[in-house]
Amino acid sequence: MRIVHLSDIHLSKNNYDEFHDNYREALINDLAEFHSTNKIDLIVITGDLVDKGGHSLLKMDEFKLFNSPYTVFEEVFIKPISSILGLQNENFLFIPGNHDIDENGILWVDEKSMKQKINKDTIKQQLELNKLDFNFSNERIKLFKEFEETFHKDTINYEYSNNESVYIYKDDSDKNVGFILINDSWRCSTCKLDDGNLNNHFFGSKQLYWAIQKLQNQDLNLDRIICLFHHSVDDFTEKNEVVKFLMNKDVDLFLFGHHHSIKSEKIFNPAGSCFGFRGRAALNKPDEQIDKFQPGYQIIDIDLFSNRISQIHHRKYVFDNPQFVYDTQSAPPNGIDNNSSYSGNGYEFPYKKSKSNYNENLKVEDFKRN
Repeated sequence: MRIVHLSDIHLSKNNYDEFHDNYREALINDLAEFHSTNKIDLIVITGDLVDKGGHSLLKMDEFKLFNSPYTVFEEVFIKPISSILGLQNENFLFIPGNHDIDENGILWVDEKSMKQKINKDTIKQQLELNKLDFNFSNERIKLFKEFEETFHKDTINYEYSNNESVYIYKDDSDKNVGFILINDSWRCSTCKLDDGNLNNHFFGSKQLYWAIQKLQNQDLNLDRIICLFHHSVDDFTEKNEVVKFLMNKDVDLFLFGHHHSIKSEKIFNPAGSCFGFRGRAALNKPDEQIDKFQPGYQIIDIDLFSNRISQIHHRKYVFDNPQFVYDTQSAPPNGIDNNSSYSGNGYEFPYKKSKSNYNENLKVEDFKRN
């Protein structure tokens, strides 16, 4: 299974000319080359599709007839890739980032009140409200979530929610891979209170448990579970809850972005382990001078039969000679990460924990002796 991991594209008026004139062609050519040797199953984007709510895109003359920056993104980013590679909507997954929120949908008086009231004990109640509709707490993410819902309306085994969404991808060998798509940016804003303790990043870790229940309700045996975040686990006030979930619910891999530079991490305890990989900013500032923040992306090859990530290809954009090359700064010596510091055979997933035949509809009487 081959997954392309993009993050932090930040499409905007500022980078659009380079994107249109050079970057897009270079990216498509690079993807097509890899696709020709081992087909790409999924392209996942872990947030920040557009920059600062996408307002600058809608002010451009060529997009004045568009009413959402995400339909612009679909037209200029997704469709050209899908056309050349022969992919469908079901081959693209994306989650929102903090730049995908529309701050025009925020009343600061409401935001200050929310920051004062939201904590680990009250966040679940707000998530319940967000499930049903858009309100002053999640109106800021409405355009993104409406685009997601429309984009995947015909995708089989995709279950949408205003909060978390889930998807089960069935590969050519009938292996089932479950994806948890977390909306961890619905609380983001540039509003900061003087009391720093009130600026904590709560996203609602209950999303994770609702998502795993949705996957289990589809009654398909899952060979792997992959979770998509925008932020790093360390960014969450609910870090301990997130780590507990990742360790105990058979999540094999999580992908994220936000910090615009590569990071890999392994969360583990005696019961198992979970691998996490953060990607570069895929576009953002095409002419970025600081090496670790220069644009790039990852291609992750997963062997579903040997239960491991066999290798990760790290790609980097060369601004002066528009093309993608192996990122030898981040993944020495040749830009391919095969976990050479250990076995050199990739990243092995732990065996699945045994599952009970639990049915939430069972009654106490079902367990009584005759």
